[in-house]
Amino acid sequence: MLVQEPASSEPRPPSSRRRPRSGAVLVLLTLAAVTVLVLRHDYWFWDTPYPLLFGFLPVGLWWQGLVSILAAVLMALVVRFAWPQELEDEALDAEEHRS
Repeated sequence: MLVQEPASSEPRPPSSRRRPRSGAVLVLLTLAAVTVLVLRHDYWFWDTPYPLLFGFLPVGLWWQGLVSILAAVLMALVVRFAWPQELEDEALDAEEHRS
């Protein structure tokens, strides 16, 4: 079961959190994902041991840390603006009818 919902015979109202997904937002999120993917492959820092951040952290390692934080922020934005709420509602309705 996806979510424990209280059992009731009346149908659930449509989700109040549903928001329309615009094509422009989806394109921007896709471009941001491709940008993070390109930034992840740091071809420019492969042979550079310096500068050291805080005196001990190699440049490639702190770059990967920054890209990881950027990827986490991007995923939060994707969930916020591109989550298919109607699919989740359909799955919850199917689960409700099955039980």
